[in-house]
Amino acid sequence: MIGALLSIPSLALSAAARERMHRRGFRDVTESNSIVLRILSAEGDRITELARKASMTKQSMGYLVEQVEAAGLVERAADPRDRRAVIIRRTPKGWSYNRAAAEEVTDIQREWSRLLGAAKMKQLKALLAELVAKLGYEYGGSYLDVATRGSGRPSRPRSGRAT
Repeated sequence: MIGALLSIPSLALSAAARERMHRRGFRDVTESNSIVLRILSAEGDRITELARKASMTKQSMGYLVEQVEAAGLVERAADPRDRRAVIIRRTPKGWSYNRAAAEEVTDIQREWSRLLGAAKMKQLKALLAELVAKLGYEYGGSYLDVATRGSGRPSRPRSGRAT
């Protein structure tokens, strides 16, 4: 089944990256709350936007944000577009986490390239990118962009329909 073929590598990637990040000292980041750091844009987001990106309730996202905030990875700040609103943004420690995660994911991708061969890995990534696009999702680039430019997290078009 296609679901398992897509899920198993994704779960393996998450588990390997989480284990490596724990070894780097980021023990407060769990499978559940890591979503905050993966989807948080470079300039920060309101909790409602994070909840939308993660397809969860505002209350659930608020709980996860509290966890990574307690770990010192994010902070609350006045939204520069609306001073009455609050945005969540990375702290220097949060940016360090994202850079370290990008390094670890790069290493894991290299390992997978050795397993499959460079040509097959390139083909796999191209096919997945094509599928993502044809399903109507926007993807700003590589997951690794999170270290410097933003979340790298795919987001569904606002209409919710494939293009």
